[in-house]
Amino acid sequence: MRIKRVIKNIIYFCLNYLLFLKPYSNKATILMYHSVGENNLFFNVESKEFIRQIEYLKRKKFNIISLSQLVEWIEKKQVIPKKTVVLTFDDGYQNNHSNVWPILKEYDFPVTIFLAVDLIDQKIGDSQKIVLDMLNWPQIQEMDQSGLIDFQPHTLTHSELSQINPMEAKREIEESKRIVQEKLNKKCNFFAYPRGNFNQEVVDILKESGFKAGLTIKSGLVSENVDLFKLPRQSINSKTNFEEFKTKFKFNLNI
Repeated sequence: MRIKRVIKNIIYFCLNYLLFLKPYSNKATILMYHSVGENNLFFNVESKEFIRQIEYLKRKKFNIISLSQLVEWIEKKQVIPKKTVVLTFDDGYQNNHSNVWPILKEYDFPVTIFLAVDLIDQKIGDSQKIVLDMLNWPQIQEMDQSGLIDFQPHTLTHSELSQINPMEAKREIEESKRIVQEKLNKKCNFFAYPRGNFNQEVVDILKESGFKAGLTIKSGLVSENVDLFKLPRQSINSKTNFEEFKTKFKFNLNI
Protein backbone atom coordinates (compact mmCIF):
# COMPACT_ATOMS: atom_id res chain seq x y z
CA MET A 1 0.00 0.00 0.00
CA ARG A 2 2.88 2.37 0.79
CA ILE A 3 4.42 1.77 -2.65
CA LYS A 4 1.05 2.40 -4.29
CA ARG A 5 0.69 5.66 -2.35
CA VAL A 6 4.17 6.81 -3.40
CA ILE A 7 3.43 6.02 -7.05
CA LYS A 8 0.14 7.90 -6.79
CA ASN A 9 1.91 10.93 -5.31
CA ILE A 10 4.47 10.91 -8.12
CA ILE A 11 1.74 10.69 -10.78
CA TYR A 12 -0.18 13.63 -9.35
CA PHE A 13 3.00 15.66 -8.84
CA CYS A 14 3.89 15.17 -12.50
CA LEU A 15 0.32 15.94 -13.54
CA ASN A 16 0.39 19.20 -11.59
CA TYR A 17 3.65 20.10 -13.29
CA LEU A 18 2.12 19.43 -16.71
CA LEU A 19 -1.05 21.36 -15.80
CA PHE A 20 0.86 24.38 -14.50
CA LEU A 21 0.62 26.20 -17.83
CA LYS A 22 -2.91 24.98 -18.57
CA PRO A 23 -5.34 27.88 -17.95
CA TYR A 24 -8.34 27.43 -15.71
CA SER A 25 -11.55 26.93 -17.68
CA ASN A 26 -14.91 28.63 -17.20
CA LYS A 27 -16.14 25.70 -15.14
CA ALA A 28 -16.89 25.37 -11.45
CA THR A 29 -15.66 22.71 -9.07
CA ILE A 30 -18.05 21.41 -6.42
CA LEU A 31 -16.04 19.74 -3.66
CA MET A 32 -17.74 16.98 -1.69
CA TYR A 33 -16.65 16.34 1.90
CA HIS A 34 -18.21 14.34 4.72
CA SER A 35 -16.21 14.29 7.94
CA VAL A 36 -13.21 16.29 9.19
CA GLY A 37 -11.36 14.99 12.24
CA GLU A 38 -8.95 12.42 13.56
CA ASN A 39 -10.20 8.98 12.55
CA ASN A 40 -9.36 6.35 9.93
CA LEU A 41 -12.65 6.35 8.05
CA PHE A 42 -12.41 6.48 4.26
CA PHE A 43 -14.70 9.50 3.95
CA ASN A 44 -12.83 11.48 6.61
CA VAL A 45 -10.25 14.23 6.06
CA GLU A 46 -7.78 14.99 8.86
CA SER A 47 -8.17 18.46 10.36
CA LYS A 48 -4.65 19.58 9.43
CA GLU A 49 -5.17 18.44 5.84
CA PHE A 50 -8.51 20.25 5.61
CA ILE A 51 -6.88 23.45 6.85
CA ARG A 52 -4.11 23.01 4.28
CA GLN A 53 -6.71 22.65 1.52
CA ILE A 54 -8.70 25.71 2.64
CA GLU A 55 -5.51 27.77 2.94
CA TYR A 56 -4.59 26.74 -0.61
CA LEU A 57 -7.96 27.93 -1.94
CA LYS A 58 -7.48 31.26 -0.18
CA ARG A 59 -3.84 31.70 -1.19
CA LYS A 60 -4.51 30.90 -4.85
CA LYS A 61 -7.49 33.29 -4.90
CA PHE A 62 -10.18 30.80 -5.81
CA ASN A 63 -13.68 32.24 -6.04
CA ILE A 64 -15.55 30.43 -3.24
CA ILE A 65 -19.28 30.91 -3.75
CA SER A 66 -22.51 29.44 -2.41
CA LEU A 67 -24.31 26.62 -4.19
CA SER A 68 -27.30 28.92 -4.69
CA GLN A 69 -25.10 31.44 -6.54
CA LEU A 70 -23.75 28.74 -8.86
CA VAL A 71 -27.24 27.40 -9.62
CA GLU A 72 -28.46 30.92 -10.36
CA TRP A 73 -25.64 31.43 -12.88
CA ILE A 74 -26.44 28.11 -14.56
CA GLU A 75 -30.18 28.89 -14.70
CA LYS A 76 -29.38 32.20 -16.41
CA LYS A 77 -26.81 30.56 -18.72
CA GLN A 78 -24.17 32.97 -17.47
CA VAL A 79 -20.50 32.26 -18.05
CA ILE A 80 -19.01 30.79 -14.89
CA PRO A 81 -15.93 32.74 -13.73
CA LYS A 82 -12.66 30.85 -13.72
CA LYS A 83 -11.50 29.27 -10.45
CA THR A 84 -15.05 29.06 -9.07
CA VAL A 85 -15.46 26.58 -6.20
CA VAL A 86 -18.45 25.42 -4.13
CA LEU A 87 -17.95 23.56 -0.83
CA THR A 88 -20.42 20.85 0.21
CA PHE A 89 -20.62 18.35 3.07
CA ASP A 90 -22.90 15.30 3.18
CA ASP A 91 -24.74 13.61 6.07
CA GLY A 92 -24.31 16.13 8.90
CA TYR A 93 -21.55 14.93 11.22
CA GLN A 94 -21.01 16.79 14.48
CA ASN A 95 -17.41 17.52 13.52
CA ASN A 96 -18.84 19.82 10.84
CA HIS A 97 -19.70 22.06 13.81
CA SER A 98 -16.57 21.52 15.91
CA ASN A 99 -13.88 21.22 13.22
CA VAL A 100 -15.22 22.69 9.98
CA TRP A 101 -17.30 25.70 10.97
CA PRO A 102 -14.54 27.56 12.90
CA ILE A 103 -12.23 27.30 9.88
CA LEU A 104 -14.87 28.45 7.41
CA LYS A 105 -15.74 31.39 9.66
CA GLU A 106 -12.09 32.41 9.75
CA TYR A 107 -11.86 32.38 5.95
CA ASP A 108 -15.44 33.57 5.35
CA PHE A 109 -16.16 30.64 3.01
CA PRO A 110 -19.80 29.57 2.48
CA VAL A 111 -20.75 25.89 2.50
CA THR A 112 -23.81 23.72 1.94
CA ILE A 113 -24.39 20.81 4.33
CA PHE A 114 -26.84 18.09 3.31
CA LEU A 115 -28.64 16.53 6.29
CA ALA A 116 -29.88 12.96 6.64
CA VAL A 117 -32.69 14.15 8.89
CA ASP A 118 -33.47 10.99 10.90
CA LEU A 119 -29.78 10.71 11.84
CA ILE A 120 -29.71 14.11 13.53
CA ASP A 121 -28.59 13.87 17.18
CA GLN A 122 -27.70 10.18 16.73
CA LYS A 123 -24.46 8.19 16.96
CA ILE A 124 -23.41 6.38 13.80
CA GLY A 125 -21.07 3.38 13.75
CA ASP A 126 -19.36 1.65 10.85
CA SER A 127 -17.60 -1.63 10.01
CA GLN A 128 -14.42 -0.35 11.71
CA LYS A 129 -16.40 0.14 14.94
CA ILE A 130 -15.69 3.86 14.87
CA VAL A 131 -18.63 5.83 16.25
CA LEU A 132 -19.33 9.35 15.03
CA ASP A 133 -21.77 11.81 16.57
CA MET A 134 -24.17 13.59 14.24
CA LEU A 135 -25.17 17.24 14.46
CA ASN A 136 -28.07 18.16 16.72
CA TRP A 137 -30.71 20.79 16.01
CA PRO A 138 -29.27 23.49 18.32
CA GLN A 139 -25.92 23.18 16.51
CA ILE A 140 -27.63 23.25 13.13
CA GLN A 141 -29.66 26.32 14.05
CA GLU A 142 -26.58 28.09 15.41
CA MET A 143 -24.66 27.44 12.19
CA ASP A 144 -27.62 28.38 10.02
CA GLN A 145 -27.95 31.76 11.73
CA SER A 146 -24.34 32.61 10.84
CA GLY A 147 -25.32 33.09 7.21
CA LEU A 148 -22.33 31.03 6.00
CA ILE A 149 -23.89 27.59 6.31
CA ASP A 150 -26.78 26.52 4.08
CA PHE A 151 -28.52 23.34 5.22
CA GLN A 152 -30.37 21.24 2.66
CA PRO A 153 -32.01 17.77 2.74
CA HIS A 154 -30.30 14.43 2.10
CA THR A 155 -33.33 12.16 2.73
CA LEU A 156 -34.57 10.95 6.11
CA THR A 157 -32.60 7.71 6.51
CA HIS A 158 -29.82 8.00 3.90
CA SER A 159 -31.62 5.46 1.70
CA GLU A 160 -30.42 4.66 -1.80
CA LEU A 161 -33.39 6.11 -3.61
CA SER A 162 -33.41 4.01 -6.78
CA GLN A 163 -33.37 0.86 -4.64
CA ILE A 164 -36.67 1.58 -2.85
CA ASN A 165 -40.18 1.92 -4.24
CA PRO A 166 -41.14 5.31 -5.70
CA MET A 167 -43.65 6.10 -2.96
CA GLU A 168 -41.04 5.54 -0.27
CA ALA A 169 -38.50 7.56 -2.23
CA LYS A 170 -41.02 10.39 -2.48
CA ARG A 171 -41.56 10.27 1.29
CA GLU A 172 -37.80 10.29 1.98
CA ILE A 173 -37.36 13.34 -0.23
CA GLU A 174 -40.42 15.38 0.66
CA GLU A 175 -40.40 14.72 4.41
CA SER A 176 -36.72 15.57 4.76
CA LYS A 177 -37.36 18.79 2.87
CA ARG A 178 -40.38 19.66 5.01
CA ILE A 179 -38.54 19.09 8.29
CA VAL A 180 -35.47 21.15 7.36
CA GLN A 181 -37.69 23.96 6.10
CA GLU A 182 -39.80 24.00 9.25
CA LYS A 183 -36.87 23.74 11.66
CA LEU A 184 -34.88 26.50 9.99
CA ASN A 185 -37.75 28.62 8.63
CA LYS A 186 -36.31 28.60 5.12
CA LYS A 187 -36.93 27.25 1.64
CA CYS A 188 -34.90 24.24 0.50
CA ASN A 189 -33.97 24.15 -3.18
CA PHE A 190 -31.12 21.63 -3.37
CA PHE A 191 -30.77 17.90 -2.74
CA ALA A 192 -27.84 15.48 -2.63
CA TYR A 193 -28.51 11.87 -3.64
CA PRO A 194 -27.31 9.48 -0.89
CA ARG A 195 -24.34 7.51 -2.24
CA GLY A 196 -25.06 9.16 -5.58
CA ASN A 197 -27.87 6.67 -6.17
CA PHE A 198 -30.75 7.91 -8.33
CA ASN A 199 -32.71 7.29 -11.52
CA GLN A 200 -35.10 9.29 -13.69
CA GLU A 201 -38.02 8.59 -11.35
CA VAL A 202 -36.07 10.14 -8.49
CA VAL A 203 -35.20 13.17 -10.62
CA ASP A 204 -38.88 13.58 -11.51
CA ILE A 205 -39.80 13.50 -7.80
CA LEU A 206 -37.25 16.23 -7.08
CA LYS A 207 -38.69 18.41 -9.82
CA GLU A 208 -42.27 17.81 -8.65
CA SER A 209 -41.20 18.64 -5.08
CA GLY A 210 -39.89 22.05 -6.12
CA PHE A 211 -36.14 21.44 -6.02
CA LYS A 212 -33.88 23.40 -8.35
CA ALA A 213 -30.92 21.00 -8.41
CA GLY A 214 -29.69 17.54 -7.45
CA LEU A 215 -26.07 16.75 -6.60
CA THR A 216 -24.41 13.46 -7.49
CA ILE A 217 -21.11 11.86 -6.50
CA LYS A 218 -19.98 11.55 -10.11
CA SER A 219 -16.62 13.24 -10.66
CA GLY A 220 -16.42 16.17 -13.02
CA LEU A 221 -16.43 19.94 -13.45
CA VAL A 222 -19.55 22.09 -13.84
CA SER A 223 -20.27 24.13 -16.98
CA GLU A 224 -23.18 26.49 -17.61
CA ASN A 225 -24.77 23.79 -19.82
CA VAL A 226 -24.87 21.11 -17.12
CA ASP A 227 -28.06 19.24 -16.17
CA LEU A 228 -28.93 20.84 -12.82
CA PHE A 229 -30.28 17.54 -11.50
CA LYS A 230 -27.03 15.72 -12.27
CA LEU A 231 -24.45 18.11 -10.84
CA PRO A 232 -21.04 16.40 -10.54
CA ARG A 233 -18.80 16.78 -7.51
CA GLN A 234 -15.14 16.13 -6.80
CA SER A 235 -14.84 13.83 -3.78
CA ILE A 236 -12.30 14.69 -1.08
CA ASN A 237 -11.54 11.89 1.37
CA SER A 238 -8.77 10.22 3.36
CA LYS A 239 -7.11 8.95 0.16
CA THR A 240 -6.92 12.41 -1.44
CA ASN A 241 -3.32 13.58 -1.17
CA PHE A 242 -2.48 17.26 -1.58
CA GLU A 243 -1.09 16.89 -5.11
CA GLU A 244 -4.32 15.19 -6.16
CA PHE A 245 -6.37 17.91 -4.46
CA LYS A 246 -4.69 20.55 -6.60
CA THR A 247 -5.71 18.76 -9.82
CA LYS A 248 -9.42 18.78 -8.92
CA PHE A 249 -9.93 22.27 -10.35
CA LYS A 250 -8.51 21.64 -13.84
CA PHE A 251 -8.78 17.95 -14.52
CA ASN A 252 -10.85 14.88 -13.69
CA LEU A 253 -8.74 11.86 -12.83
CA ASN A 254 -9.20 9.15 -10.23
CA ILE A 255 -6.33 6.75 -9.51
